[in-house]
Amino acid sequence: MCSRYTAAADPAALARRFGVAAAPGLKPRRNIAAGEAAAVVLAAPAPRMSLLRFGLKPAWARADAAAQLNARAETAADRPFFREAFRQRRCLVLADGWFEFPRRGDKAPRLFRRLDGAPFAFAGLWEPGGFAIITVPPNPLVARVHDRMPAILAPDDEAAWLDHSAKPGLAAALLRPYPSGFLEARRVSERVRAGHDDAAVTAEVPAPQGDLFPTDPGN
Repeated sequence: MCSRYTAAADPAALARRFGVAAAPGLKPRRNIAAGEAAAVVLAAPAPRMSLLRFGLKPAWARADAAAQLNARAETAADRPFFREAFRQRRCLVLADGWFEFPRRGDKAPRLFRRLDGAPFAFAGLWEPGGFAIITVPPNPLVARVHDRMPAILAPDDEAAWLDHSAKPGLAAALLRPYPSGFLEARRVSERVRAGHDDAAVTAEVPAPQGDLFPTDPGN
């Protein structure tokens, strides 16, 4: 599950990377959590950046239904909660890392990000007001910590993901684990759990007895 992530790039640089104007009020964020506003790129009527709440809930859902942070790639096209958004409202969720929380062993949070620190896009779905991040099975690096990971789109696939004229099956084919070799896992402090949003949240914290989570060269 991807419930907290980072989008700490300078807004102007983020806008250049995705070829759109920066959303008004956009600020670098190091700890985006459920219910908070974050940057996404929407397709219609032309690609544009907008701030939406992290958590998707269709208008027809019951009032007491919980907004969903994640949608599984294997079922999003068919599950009623996400089906219409998968067909008509796909988006790019702008990020440069995400946090996972180990369930065994050394339980310090891990920050996963590209080796070069560059921003990227999670595959996302949106409804008016909110969005969800699509998840896929983990690559070998992430599998050490969690059994799912967010679907990171290759840059060449971003436009295709936003193309709502494409059939759901073609869009689904873009959803796959990101290669381990392009990522690093950084052991970070518990500040992320407490909701802090500053540079200390993403700073590496050494393991008490050495490196208990070496970077997996993976594939």
